[in-house]
Amino acid sequence: MDNRKIKPRVRLIIIKNDKILLSYVKSEDFYFYIGGKMEWGETIEQACVREALEETGGNFTFKKIIYVRDYIKPEENEHSIELYILGDIDKDEEIEGVIDQEFNGDHWQTWIDLDKLKDLDVRPKALVKQIIQDNKNEFKGECVYVREID
Repeated sequence: MDNRKIKPRVRLIIIKNDKILLSYVKSEDFYFYIGGKMEWGETIEQACVREALEETGGNFTFKKIIYVRDYIKPEENEHSIELYILGDIDKDEEIEGVIDQEFNGDHWQTWIDLDKLKDLDVRPKALVKQIIQDNKNEFKGECVYVREID
């Protein structure tokens, strides 16, 4: 029997005061967009709200889906489809440094200046330029299928 499954994930794009909210991984020294796996029976919006609450303690407001990404790593038994969701959160500075309890203190949330984003290891790397450009255009475009990018 084949136990491999495709996992849907939400990734939250939250920008306030020219800063973007990211999760930092201390042990590997990189950043990624907060979010995680959807749970059985929840909508995309419900998953975003739950993930934001779990990872920041804040209430997320869904705006729109802006990107869809394939994440396929057969060697790691990993196949996900990531939905990047533009939204807002009802917190700001108080999120800085909030530890994600799921990872024993190795992950925490941080606000990063958009103009410094290109200088950091943010994964997926190929999405950084797209986010900066789309932010300048106020994310007016349609949802983009970014395919399998690193």
